[in-house]
Amino acid sequence: MEKIDITVVKRQVENYLTDTMQGRSLSERDRDYYDHKQWTAQEEAKLRARNQAPIIVNRVKPKVEGLIGLYNMRKVDPKAYARTKKHQQASHAITDALRYVADSTDLNTVKMECANDFWVEGTCGAIVEVKQKKNGDIDINVSRIPWDRLYYDTHSRNLDFSDGRFKGMILWLDEDQIAELFPKAKLEDLSNTSDYSDETFEDRPRWQDRLRNRIRVAYHFFIHKGVWHYCIFSGNTYIVEPQESPFLDDDGEPTCIIELVSANIDRDNNRYGEVRSYISQQDEINHRRSKALHLLSQRQTISRNNAIQDVPALKRELAKPDGHVQIFGKDSDFEVLPTGDMAQGQFELYQDAKAELDAVGMNAQLSGERQQGDLSGRAIERLQQAGTMELNRQYQLLTGWEKRIYRQIWSRVKQFWTEEKWVRVTDDQNNLRWVGLNSQITAQEWLEEQINDDSLPKQQRRQAAASYKFLMQAAEGPAPELVEAAQAGDQNAMAQVQQALQMQPMAQEKLDELVAVKNPVPELDVDIILEQSFDIINAQQEQFEMLAKFAQGSDVDILDLIELSDIRGKEALIEKIEKRRQQMAEAQGDMAKIQSEQAQAKTAETLSKTKMNEQKAIQTNIENTLLVTDPQRVSSVAV
Repeated sequence: MEKIDITVVKRQVENYLTDTMQGRSLSERDRDYYDHKQWTAQEEAKLRARNQAPIIVNRVKPKVEGLIGLYNMRKVDPKAYARTKKHQQASHAITDALRYVADSTDLNTVKMECANDFWVEGTCGAIVEVKQKKNGDIDINVSRIPWDRLYYDTHSRNLDFSDGRFKGMILWLDEDQIAELFPKAKLEDLSNTSDYSDETFEDRPRWQDRLRNRIRVAYHFFIHKGVWHYCIFSGNTYIVEPQESPFLDDDGEPTCIIELVSANIDRDNNRYGEVRSYISQQDEINHRRSKALHLLSQRQTISRNNAIQDVPALKRELAKPDGHVQIFGKDSDFEVLPTGDMAQGQFELYQDAKAELDAVGMNAQLSGERQQGDLSGRAIERLQQAGTMELNRQYQLLTGWEKRIYRQIWSRVKQFWTEEKWVRVTDDQNNLRWVGLNSQITAQEWLEEQINDDSLPKQQRRQAAASYKFLMQAAEGPAPELVEAAQAGDQNAMAQVQQALQMQPMAQEKLDELVAVKNPVPELDVDIILEQSFDIINAQQEQFEMLAKFAQGSDVDILDLIELSDIRGKEALIEKIEKRRQQMAEAQGDMAKIQSEQAQAKTAETLSKTKMNEQKAIQTNIENTLLVTDPQRVSSVAV
């Protein structure tokens, strides 16, 4: 490979430090405002010299935390959609794999940390790496790159850095770390080779421990002759020589595994965050609050010459609630000037500055965060849309960045998960579910899938069913009736039994033969879509309440509503309802049968009694007739 002089990559980092000096200085100031550092040392000294307190009323941090909280409420659910019909079933496995990686690497926490950098300094980034375990398994890890450790092509004009030609991150490592990670590195060549310094890239804390020799290392990705390369270097020495990036994208081309995004960019190519627009109002709040407090605690005075011998002592007494002022001389004039109007004016302007800052960006009341009472997700969404209309662009930028993170995850899965791997899906409330990637399947499993696959032609499914039936019958051995016939001496049956016994192990071996790979990751081609929704718990509660209302005297079947909902475990719920309905139907049928039998028995009893009564009536009539015609033959008289 062509040798790339280290001055080429080193100059790229140095150009970043030079070109972004002013912008980084302002971003560092924005971070200080977030961290409650809002007065300079010179300003504090000046205020203390006139006995004025450097008051800080930090309105920046709550606003940033509100923006991050709103971002966290917008839950993102990655879903993979197959680009070809034959991969449609496998796309569900890819969706599960993406969620597995997101859970295992705690992607939600990484997102929140990156969102903090995004709103404050204006740029955030993450790196999607792979790590091989001792057992050979490969884990995919997503890590945040702190703002003061990332760098990029300063000529990039796109907020997603898609037009940048280099990206990188700075690492501070101890000597033993470098020896462990890079055994071939010569530590004597790396020590003290960082001949350029910058406050942003300084090690933290800034004071050095002499017992620990830490070395600054650059993990550098850059485009060379149209292809992404990477190298690792420190000062004037390569730790890893430049080479094509070992990480591939969906198309199998070398790619950069660092994903960056910025909130804003000005005409001078300086990138900045939303906090930049809060600084002026925050300064006004602090200054006016401090000034109002100073005016309320101090007094302005006027006196004739020599009326007051010690003016500083007078000021101290006036500042006390129980102070006493002594005036010398006869007919000496002394007066305390009222300054309440000035203090009131400062306080009113202070309130106005707070209101103005609260109205910038996300308004807490309109966002729905401080609304009283139970609000539905739709109501909260509408309030947030009204309160954050001017921030929708930034949220879309974060969503796009997150989508690129998931595509990086998919690229790592596709490249490195080439062996059979099973991932556990934990979103099933009742039973754990395992999804296999690159899992080998037997001929029996393959035929069963062919038979049950509605997307295949009917002729192909019929052929699979015929093969399946033939092999299963052969694997079961000779039929019992055939064995009985052979035992009875049937020569034809004996030949058939012998042939079946010979075919049985071959058929079983054929059924157990590995014939295909299910969910073959390297061959899959999918699109990744991010579906956004608000808090899942609130949404599920709303759906439950909606279903409960419809269940009360509605003609709409509740099973249809459950099918349309996104409630977790709805399959199990539908099964329970259907089973309960079946049991109730059976119970009602049994009850109806019993009632019918009882009614029939009662009818039969009634008919029997009626018939008996009719017979008695006939008997009575006969006896009465005989009593009249032949009284001697009648031994009993009917009454």
